[in-house]
Amino acid sequence: MKSFLKTFFASWCGSCFGILTIIALPAILVAALIIGIGSSVLDFQEFFGNAPQKPLREKTFLVIDISRGFSDHPTFSAYNRGDTLFPQRAGAFGLFDTISAIETAAADSSISGILLTGSGCGAGTATLTEIRQALIQFRSSGKPVYAYLQSPSLNDYFLAIAANEIWMHPLAELPLNGLAGSSIYFKSALEKLGIGIQIVKVGTFKSAVEPLISDTMSDADRSQREMLLENRWAVICASLQKLRSVPAEKAADAADKIGFFDAPAALENKLVDAAKYADEVIETLCKKGERDPSTDSFRQIGLTDYMRQRGICYVPEIGEPQPEAGKHIAIIYAEGTITDGFGNADEVGGERLSTLIREIRSKENVRAAVLRVNSPGGSVFASEQIRRELELLAAKIPLVVSMGDTAASGGYWISTPARKIFAEPTTVTGSIGVFGVLPNFENLGELIGVSSASVTTGDLAELGTRRRPQTPQELAVFQKSVDKIYERFTALVAQSRNLPQNRVKEIAEGRVWDGMTAHELKLTDELGGLCDAVAAARELADDKDFALEIVQYPGNENPMQRFAEMLDFGSGDAPFALPTFRSRDNSPAAALARKFTEILKNLHELNDRNCLYARLPWDFQEDAQ
Repeated sequence: MKSFLKTFFASWCGSCFGILTIIALPAILVAALIIGIGSSVLDFQEFFGNAPQKPLREKTFLVIDISRGFSDHPTFSAYNRGDTLFPQRAGAFGLFDTISAIETAAADSSISGILLTGSGCGAGTATLTEIRQALIQFRSSGKPVYAYLQSPSLNDYFLAIAANEIWMHPLAELPLNGLAGSSIYFKSALEKLGIGIQIVKVGTFKSAVEPLISDTMSDADRSQREMLLENRWAVICASLQKLRSVPAEKAADAADKIGFFDAPAALENKLVDAAKYADEVIETLCKKGERDPSTDSFRQIGLTDYMRQRGICYVPEIGEPQPEAGKHIAIIYAEGTITDGFGNADEVGGERLSTLIREIRSKENVRAAVLRVNSPGGSVFASEQIRRELELLAAKIPLVVSMGDTAASGGYWISTPARKIFAEPTTVTGSIGVFGVLPNFENLGELIGVSSASVTTGDLAELGTRRRPQTPQELAVFQKSVDKIYERFTALVAQSRNLPQNRVKEIAEGRVWDGMTAHELKLTDELGGLCDAVAAARELADDKDFALEIVQYPGNENPMQRFAEMLDFGSGDAPFALPTFRSRDNSPAAALARKFTEILKNLHELNDRNCLYARLPWDFQEDAQ
């Protein structure tokens, strides 16, 4: 009996302890999490921006890891970090922030120079031209710029030639093999799948629909691609001649005969200045600057840390709202495909951007605005939503447009209210045309044994149905809509550019132009970048004393919105002392995977409520890299 009672009480106590543990464990974990979060608040603030930073010591190099890429949106903007709560990598460096940081560093006595490193900069020639110009201006301060290439793309090299010295890894290869652009065509595949595609469009060169209805590139599309690539290649060769003293003819000849330069060949042809391993780069910069015992590398600071250190990007504290700016010039960003509705972080949602512009228009402290467009276009409805709000904004304050790598089709549509339009020589613009895509699944249904039937009240009751092809009468209705939109588009351009509409139609036809040619055709006003557009906005706002600050919209996010980054240790600036460098996978397999992913994304973005689009036929920047 005694043994029984002992066993009973032992079991009872054990059960009670187990039950209490199960009940208490969640509470303990929650308490631990709260304590952990509380103890991390200072780290949070340090990570995101405005907490006091350690003083920057002299002889520090500013390291720009170009593998982070460059975006129009501000560095800490929610729209520069993708849609996921836990992003796979940090957001790109904001263009305006990067230029501001380089300008600040030029006058900063603590900064001895700049090092460019990493690979796969993920930006087009127009964007890189602006950054490169800022680097060249930095050099005029007497401080050096160095570039270290480990697995460079042609665009990486295009940026690197702004450096005083270019170093490459002894086993790296430098691509100087020219430019190419391609498309994948699905006509036969769609037919085999039983998917029918009908097209309505205006514009001989409006080739965005060709991959769906053809198995090869049209002569018209081929001619405009050749023009864009040849002009861009000429800019690259001219830059080599100007900054590296490599004759343009020699570069063009090398592209046809050599293609990829290994380190000895690159040195022999004066494309780079030295071949160095990473440890040799570290030792070289330790001698030019000063060794940091904590990293056993040269003293350095990453670009985003420098932005925080010098207050270039204001990031609100935890729980703090965005501060109300004083009198200022607004930079508004339209980066990505223009889509109907709110849109994702990497899209220009018509509803979202038009609402933002309306909010800016209501502010009495905004004295001028710059619209930065980096978009291939998209939904006609969303483009008109945005254009209307910009038109109302331009009636109140001066509006200037800065065109980035691409500002075509719908991207040009939303630019029409501007008083001045700036574009770089390699900006892809124009593409003034309209198309509609009408898929149907009748043959697919037959293949899998599915049929359909309908009851209607008239001949046009099934306009836009997907169950069968459109009849000639129905197609005529859609074609009429496309014709009317084209008339509207060309009329907007004619009014904006002070050109006869017939003249606009001659240079429209959906044709894509580079920025230099667009300037000659009077589709733009000036050659230049974002900073030039801001300067023009200042002049129009009569801000001769540079008293007006610059505020970017959408601005930087509150750190609580990105709690995930505290857990993503690989997302911050990687100091050069680390043995590995984040870079884009440029292998053929990865490129092909990106191509198919982009195609699927493009299909998702075709969401105009009227099935009408003003969009580029391809991603020119992606193809030409």
